[in-house]
This record gives sequence, C-alpha cells and structure tokens, in this order.
Amino acid sequence: MFKFVLISCLLVAAIAMPIEQDEDKAELERIQNESAQYSFNSHIDDQINDGTIAREETRDGTKVTGMYSYSDGFVMRTVHYEADENGYRVVKEETQDIGDGPQFNADGQADVQGSLIGRYSIKLDESEQEKHYKEVHA
Repeated sequence: MFKFVLISCLLVAAIAMPIEQDEDKAELERIQNESAQYSFNSHIDDQINDGTIAREETRDGTKVTGMYSYSDGFVMRTVHYEADENGYRVVKEETQDIGDGPQFNADGQADVQGSLIGRYSIKLDESEQEKHYKEVHA
C-alpha cells in the first residue's frame, strides 16, 4: 500500500510540474507581448528594373500597424494594415495603373534605404564578370 501511495504521489507531482511551467511560460509570453515595441521602414526605388518596394511597420504592445507598397511597371499597389488580438486585417488598399509593364534601363540606378541598413545606391556593372552591380555611394 505504501508503494502505491508513493508512486501515486510521484506521478501527480510529475504531471503537475509541466503544467506549472507551461503557465509560467504563458504568463511570461503575455508580459513580453504587451511590452513589445518596435518601428522600422525600408524603401527601394529600382530605376534599373522599373520597380519600387516600400514597407513601414510599428508595434506598440499587442497592436501592429503598417503599410507596404510596390510597383511592377503595370500597377502601384499600397496596403495599410493592422493586427492585434482580433487578428490581421487590411484597413485600406489603393491601386493605381502606372504603365504597360516594366521598362529596363541599363543606365538606371537603384536606391535602397532602410531604418536598419542606412542608405546606398547601385548601378549595373558591366566591367566585371562576377559582379552584376556596383555601389555608387553609401
């Protein structure tokens, strides 16, 4: 009888321990989610391949707001969104016809900018076999 009680107690303790750890982990995740904050942006203006890409996003606790846009020579599309405890949703979407397709420009320049990467530009580099682009300014 003693062995049965001892084994039962150990079994109950073993089962209860992961539940307690899962609850602690869930509470820590909840605190981290409510405290999270960030903001970033990026923008690419590719005048070589005739395209642009932009993105902005901000998080304050459990609420995320942002936008992304792109053009491909045919259309410029911009999407504004938000996400929170109710999920992800598009709050505004805009499209604008801009042309008959991308126009390649071998003499063009692509400008890249981002809150985490700074700013730089590139051009086609036809002088080297291994490199396709060269940085023109940082």
